[in-house]
Amino acid sequence: MERPRFFHRPLNAGSAELEPDEAHHLLRALKLRTGGEIELFDGLGGLAEAVISEIRQNRVFVETGKISVCNRPQTGRIIIASSIAKGQRFDWMLSKCAELGADHIAAVLFERTVKLGSTNARNKYQKQLIAACKQCKRLFVPELSGPQNLRQTLDKLACDYPDAKVLFGGFGPKALNITQLPVNKKDAVVFIGPEGGLTDAEKAFLIEHGAIEIKLASNVLRVETAAVAFTAILEALRVSSPRQSPSA
Repeated sequence: MERPRFFHRPLNAGSAELEPDEAHHLLRALKLRTGGEIELFDGLGGLAEAVISEIRQNRVFVETGKISVCNRPQTGRIIIASSIAKGQRFDWMLSKCAELGADHIAAVLFERTVKLGSTNARNKYQKQLIAACKQCKRLFVPELSGPQNLRQTLDKLACDYPDAKVLFGGFGPKALNITQLPVNKKDAVVFIGPEGGLTDAEKAFLIEHGAIEIKLASNVLRVETAAVAFTAILEALRVSSPRQSPSA
């Protein structure tokens, strides 16, 4: 039987107390009790075996045992630079991109992007990414950055991923079909525009900085649909490459 997994940072051998949200999940949703065997992961590649040692009302204490560490991939990473979608659609997008293997999700403020929510929304987004990784048994929680405007985002991602191929979705006459993407070990940064699409100036800016326009589908896709589709295709290419291992 698989051990249920919980988020905890940092991972150290010995005694630890779970965060309130994780303790609530353990007690109320899974109804685990003292002596139960669980796993702890830190979202950075660390995974530990643990046993529930004590429960005090809503507090859960565990005894951590063996810890293993997987190194985060440094090539073939998937970076989704997406406009914010309205309401729960962005929540759904984050969860699905995390499950499919996105390594970094950058929120971008394009000219036509809807107004961003409060700071609390960012905290909620981080929790959703953690929950998605718990559910799919992924060791690495995607990095979440932004919101920043297009120029700021491109500058940051060019610094973080200097050898990446940069893509954006579109229907221009020179757009490449998604099937024409080569299978290689390069990082991929994908810019996904808002509901109203990229402006001509934004498209020109991206092309000027080496971005390749990609036709993803015959129809115009919503922000979250395009993000998930790009992630799924890039992950499939990454997994199918004999030189590249699937992301953890």
